[in-house]
Amino acid sequence: MLDFRERSFLRRAIYAKPTILLLLLLTVLTIRGALGMYEKSKEANARRDKATAELAALQEREGQLSGDIARLGSERGQEEEIRNRFMVAKDGEKVIIVTQPETQTAHTITVTEAPTPTFMEKLKAAVGMSGE
Repeated sequence: MLDFRERSFLRRAIYAKPTILLLLLLTVLTIRGALGMYEKSKEANARRDKATAELAALQEREGQLSGDIARLGSERGQEEEIRNRFMVAKDGEKVIIVTQPETQTAHTITVTEAPTPTFMEKLKAAVGMSGE
């Protein structure tokens, strides 16, 4: 066990102002570093979520394109695509184009009545002080 002199020296060294300031500085630096790592972790998680969503969208698009490639690989699919894009028909076929009938627009005119004069306006007109 430490004798009295060694304990008092150790106690004076620990409770000295420079030691307390040094420990406080180390504590602040440690907290600052931890907060920086927390922010970086948050940012990395946000980027990971964004990349995951983008990957899912790209995989869905890949599925659609694979389906289109498979459909265009057959003669029937090619013919269907040509008909849809270029509005063509085979020899002997007739094309009927159905359009929407034009809607008749009714022209309306809104007529507003002159507002009825208030009591004060009538009084001013009677006295001859109206702004007209």
